[in-house]
Amino acid sequence: MVILQQPSISHSDPDGLFHEGLQRPVITWGHSFTIICSAQSQFPGGSFHLFRGSNITRTESAVSLSASFFFPEADFSHEGNYSCVYEVSVSSRSFRSSASELLLITITVNLQQPSISLSDPDGWFDEGPQGPVITRGHSFTIICNTDSQFPGGSFHLFRGSNITRTESAVSHSASFFFPEADYSHEGNYSCVYEVSVSSRSFRSSASELLLITIIDP
Repeated sequence: MVILQQPSISHSDPDGLFHEGLQRPVITWGHSFTIICSAQSQFPGGSFHLFRGSNITRTESAVSLSASFFFPEADFSHEGNYSCVYEVSVSSRSFRSSASELLLITITVNLQQPSISLSDPDGWFDEGPQGPVITRGHSFTIICNTDSQFPGGSFHLFRGSNITRTESAVSHSASFFFPEADYSHEGNYSCVYEVSVSSRSFRSSASELLLITIIDP
C-alpha cells in the first residue's frame, strides 16, 4: 500500500491582472493565468490531474513533483472550483493521492472609467469656475467616451444619482443632445459605460462629474 500526501494548489498571474477576492482569485477576462499543482512524495515521476468540480480537465506530467496548467486567455468557461490529484505508478501499480484543497477561480471584466465632455454648437457657453455655463434656450451636447476591448455597449447619462438617458455606444462614444437648455438641465452629470460579455452585463465606474449651470441670455 502506497499512501500519498495531499498535494497543494496555487495560482500565478503573469500579467498581474488578478486580485484576491474573498478567499479566491478574481482574474481579468482575456488575460492569462496558471494553476500550479505540487506535492511532497518519495515517488517522483508521476502526473497531476487538474479537476474542475468532479471532472478531470487536464493532466500534466510532474517535473520535480510539480506541474503547471497554463490558461492563455481567461474566459467565463474557466470559472469554478479546481483541485489537484497526484498519481504515480509504483511497481506497476497506480496510486492516487487525495484531492488538494479547492481553488475557486472567478473571472471578471474590468472596464475603464469613461470620460465626459461638453459640445455647444451655438457657442453659447462659458467656462465657469466649476464647469460650463450655458445660455438658456440654446442647444448643447454631452459626450461620453471610453476605451474598451469590447464592441457595442451603451452609455448611461446620470444627473446626480439618477439615469436620465441611455444611448448605444458607436465607436465607444455616445452623444446626448439637448436642443433647448433650461433650468431643469442644471446639475452634476456623469457617464457610465455598460457592455454585455458572454451574456453577462458589466458596468464601468462613473466618469468624473460635469457640473452644468444655465443662465439667462
